[in-house]
Amino acid sequence: MSAFFVTPSEFERLLCSWAQDRPVYVPVSRGGHRHWWRFSPETGPEPELDGIRAVEPLKTFYFHVKETVAKYPSGPESPDDEPGFVLVGAKNCDLRSLECLDQTFATGDIQDPLWVSRREKAFVIGADCSDPAPTCFCTLLGMMPYPQSSFDLSVAVISGGLIVEVGTEKGARLLEVDGVELSEASDEHLAERERNRERTRATVEEQNREFETAHSFTELVESNFESPAWTKYVGRCREDAACLSVCPTCHCFVLYDQKVGGRNERVRVWDFCYLRGYTRVGGGHSARATGNDRFKNKYVKKFQFYPSKFDMIACTGCGRCVEACLAGIDMRQVLHDLEEGRSD
Repeated sequence: MSAFFVTPSEFERLLCSWAQDRPVYVPVSRGGHRHWWRFSPETGPEPELDGIRAVEPLKTFYFHVKETVAKYPSGPESPDDEPGFVLVGAKNCDLRSLECLDQTFATGDIQDPLWVSRREKAFVIGADCSDPAPTCFCTLLGMMPYPQSSFDLSVAVISGGLIVEVGTEKGARLLEVDGVELSEASDEHLAERERNRERTRATVEEQNREFETAHSFTELVESNFESPAWTKYVGRCREDAACLSVCPTCHCFVLYDQKVGGRNERVRVWDFCYLRGYTRVGGGHSARATGNDRFKNKYVKKFQFYPSKFDMIACTGCGRCVEACLAGIDMRQVLHDLEEGRSD
């Protein structure tokens, strides 16, 4: 893949060009946290491309919290009338989440037309992570804190500017902007990027040393479903689903119909398996009636069901769930405790 060096001013010109015909979102710190912010050629803001991932997962751009997915009697309008967007600065944990959700929404005989349309029209620009939070654990899942795949372009902040790497033909077209001159990244540029990446990787590995397990997370969940290690966490879980709402790969939803004027709409809204009514059916029966069943379901879905169906874990190590949990439950510790409780 081609790699170029661009100055901050040249990169700003790229942003301004992209923002002429579609929304461009960049990471910006507000209130002590990183958030996605819409970029404007007139007012900015200046993107913060290093550091940590944003609070909001990428799924919010493709899989809206609440939206109308169908109208009937049906009309001629397209289910997705948005112009597409450019996401600048997505970390590897979020890039991997798109790969994961593509398995659910964009493969097989039945596909989500909204997801597919938004994915096709969007441009995703990854960015190296330089300041991981104590909750980050991508390396425990065999991932790296820098873009590895699923990006059109990726950027890495180095001395005096950025390295821009091309990942797809779509990404290469983004760089075709009048007035922007790209020079090939030098060996020195690339060496600095590699040193930065190695430093960040070592940081993530070191802070997760205590959570390392001899068995894979998938094996631990598969073979320890009845382990007493779950018990101490089940009682603490508040079932508020905060961890699921910020998770970049959780994608459960519920559909309902409503009348609007002379037509009807079908609305999709996020749903979460930790809520007591999630699997309730007629007569009040629930497939997961106990807190124990609901708590374990997240781990089963991510580390057992998804790998068996799609050959990939539905967790990216972003650490958002650890930060969001009001009960202070750490997924890494839960999985580590499963190993500690093994009888073999």
